[in-house]
Amino acid sequence: MSPRLLLSTAVVLVLASPTFAQQLLDAEQSAPCLWRIVVKVEPHPLLTPSFREQVRRDLVAALQPALGALGTVDVIDLDDALAGKSDPLVQDFNSKGFAALDSARDLTGVKTHFLRIEVRDGQYHLESRQHDGFVGLASPVLRKQSTRSPELVGRAAGLMIDRDFGLTGTLEAAPANATEVTVRFRGGKLDKVDRFVQVGDVFALAQIGRAPNRAAPPPARTATGKIIAPPPGSAPPAALTSKLHGYTLLRVTAVLPEGSARCAVIRSPKYQATLPGGAASYRCLKLSTVQAPLVVRLVSGSDTSAGNSSTANVRALESGFTTKEDPKDFLDFRDGLYRSARPLSNIACITVALGKTETQYYPVPVLSTEPITLVFDQSPEAMAKAVFERSAIALSTRVADARVAQLFAFEGIGKLIAPPSKNSEALARSRAAFEAADASDKVLSEELDELRKTNVKVAGADNLFAAIDRQLVALRTSNTQLASTIKQLETVVAKEKDPAVLGAELQASSLNARINLLLAGGEVDEALAAYDQLATLQPNNADIKTRKEKLAAEWKAKDADHAKAREYLIKTWPAVATIADLKDSLPQLRTAIDACKKAGDKHAFRRLLGVLGGFPAKLTDLVKDLDPNADADRKMILEVKMIRDVVAKLEQEVVESLKKE
Repeated sequence: MSPRLLLSTAVVLVLASPTFAQQLLDAEQSAPCLWRIVVKVEPHPLLTPSFREQVRRDLVAALQPALGALGTVDVIDLDDALAGKSDPLVQDFNSKGFAALDSARDLTGVKTHFLRIEVRDGQYHLESRQHDGFVGLASPVLRKQSTRSPELVGRAAGLMIDRDFGLTGTLEAAPANATEVTVRFRGGKLDKVDRFVQVGDVFALAQIGRAPNRAAPPPARTATGKIIAPPPGSAPPAALTSKLHGYTLLRVTAVLPEGSARCAVIRSPKYQATLPGGAASYRCLKLSTVQAPLVVRLVSGSDTSAGNSSTANVRALESGFTTKEDPKDFLDFRDGLYRSARPLSNIACITVALGKTETQYYPVPVLSTEPITLVFDQSPEAMAKAVFERSAIALSTRVADARVAQLFAFEGIGKLIAPPSKNSEALARSRAAFEAADASDKVLSEELDELRKTNVKVAGADNLFAAIDRQLVALRTSNTQLASTIKQLETVVAKEKDPAVLGAELQASSLNARINLLLAGGEVDEALAAYDQLATLQPNNADIKTRKEKLAAEWKAKDADHAKAREYLIKTWPAVATIADLKDSLPQLRTAIDACKKAGDKHAFRRLLGVLGGFPAKLTDLVKDLDPNADADRKMILEVKMIRDVVAKLEQEVVESLKKE
């Protein structure tokens, strides 16, 4: 199968592939963790070096016995960490504060807690929050506490930090639709984990991927968890990155021997695939949940202010999502907030409904009595826009699917024509593919016309319509080429039935049909190989030699920049598989298209159009499991829309360039 077809199917699933994940992810059940406490002390006469040292000793004394054999506690002053050329996380914390913990970064394996101490109004004020370098997530709550006694600062800080230790684990491979998974805890074979996890506890979920162009952060660890320098000249493995799997939680149903547990997967029932691609590429972090009344604030996707009316019905349960309604599960609306009449333990499965037309589901951890902010547009206009966008994107995906099916048909037909030829089968498949594409074109065109008649105004709709139009035009153009191939194959099949026609003549006719099909998709190397076969069959045919030499001259790179650009368009860019990498690739894609346009490389552009035929489907796969109600996912969805628009404009340039032939 050619690279352009592989793109449309397999490459978008690489990061979620269980094989990939099992090769890279290690649960580290026999490896101790390094729990690093970085202390930032704000300048004050009372916060002397001896005070800092006492706090350090108190923290080690409070945390190390509790951690036991699971790992090593290392307490370090921020100033000392900075002086020792510390990792980027510490550097970022020094400049940005606790907000730095929310930035995406490569996994280091080190659990880092930051403790800030300040003297104000005669009290010692403490703040703490952690970032776990094994899972790549930060604890969601910034802990705060105060004391007037300097002797109690270390003890108070230890209790506050210990509360958020957060056991981590790796999910065993499971089917994509699994509703229950097994989690193997890091260090789980070194000591009992009962103190850290119990039935009912809740874990946040992160999907782990590979950063293809970056080496892993240096730290290796000794048996006690201390960081050591890597051996000179060693080649570190590829970096691992993490992304929060928004609004998906794990709830422990049973703690198992040897440091593992069974967990129920709690997620919106709107998602058919509970864990896309299976569970093998996931890690999780235990959250410090509590039992508390639930307070919910609903905000619009375009407005951060809370709603001032109770137009939505909000209810919450601990057990999961259900269509059965109980009056005691509904939240009361008071002062712009929805409040539960009873406390919920650890998790709240929240359902927000606006009449019978719109329902959203939000599994959230219960972390405190503070309001939980959820994005839910209550206006009819917002709902109409959401329905329109979903319909438009669904249509775009179906058009892309039709193009991908057509490309697969071209590939299969080409193989059937290739020696030893099966021309009758190729003809039958060509006719079936033509009819399927023609039928899809008619249905999808009608749907596009109906969608255009909708009075809903949505930003970017014209660009989306234009992209769908281009895909339909490409579908028709390819079908025109397929019609020509059908005529050639009909001639070949007719000759096969004529005993007067020689075998070499039949093979030549088949090869000519195959060459035309290959050139329509920009498969020049394969077309040149077919010309060689054709020349062997008809060595005295000067036209064959002329056609091949002309094609070879057209395909020859004009210079090094042109060769590099073509390589990027037909090999490198189709393999880009993540949203972040696609965003980073746009400038280079622009440069490569400009270089091929300057060189008049129509064949590379035809090949690129084959890749772009499956691009909408690729984007759909990348966003299908993102939750627009989660801040991080919503940002990525906006980035995908930007990528879609930029690539659509580039595709239009390529189409216009080919029209000038």
